[in-house]
Amino acid sequence: MATRSDSSFGSLEKAIRILSLFDSGAPELSAQEISKSLGTPLSTTYNYLKVFVRNEILTKDPHTSKFRLGFKLFKLGILASENISLLEIARPYLASIANRSRETVALTIIDGLEILCVDTIESSRPVRYTMKKGAKLPLHAGAPGKALLAHTDRVSLHEVVELKGPSKGGRDTAHPIEALNRELETIRRQGYSRSDSEVVPGFTALAVPVLDHKGSAMASLSIIGFADTLQKEDQQALIHMLKEAAMEISQKLGYTHKGL
Repeated sequence: MATRSDSSFGSLEKAIRILSLFDSGAPELSAQEISKSLGTPLSTTYNYLKVFVRNEILTKDPHTSKFRLGFKLFKLGILASENISLLEIARPYLASIANRSRETVALTIIDGLEILCVDTIESSRPVRYTMKKGAKLPLHAGAPGKALLAHTDRVSLHEVVELKGPSKGGRDTAHPIEALNRELETIRRQGYSRSDSEVVPGFTALAVPVLDHKGSAMASLSIIGFADTLQKEDQQALIHMLKEAAMEISQKLGYTHKGL
């Protein structure tokens, strides 16, 4: 006897099979063509197609009544392509920086009103900052998030501050948006961001943006370490290391501007 779970997985598999029919040789398909290819009743096929169209997975041409892949799949495809390329390109640079600095190195991207760690290499030091892949941190607090926020127009500062509250490191609590704006201007001018005990007490972070072909931040590259240890290091050398790596990653992703 088939369970509800079996039925759900069967429906999901059938939905995937429908989407898999679309390729460069068949960018548009009619309901009849899909039904025939999969051997499913036409009425069942229409039910699936209605759900796909309603959720922008597919679109329907009003003139030919044929279906094609929709905007949502296009958007997800670009995101997947960018992130896979980003991770593959950036990984050797993370390893090099971690080896040379002996600090934790992280690669983060914007995820809503937060940042998401997509790759990291932990410091070899006994006292170190630990950031796991998949970890989320505030977008407007800490160097990694601010390096992203300073170089993107995808996020509204008003929305970030109103929903997430003022940054813990912000000094002007009466005017948090204006204060954050001033800080972001400084970050853009100097090309890097720095934070001290802003997210986790006792730790300092240095971060720079990784830019896409349009010059917008698609990731941030950061060094995070125990504050007392980083204070003794040549931070300008660490910042130069980050900038150099971020520039090379950015150029491999299509960025052409000479300054970062």
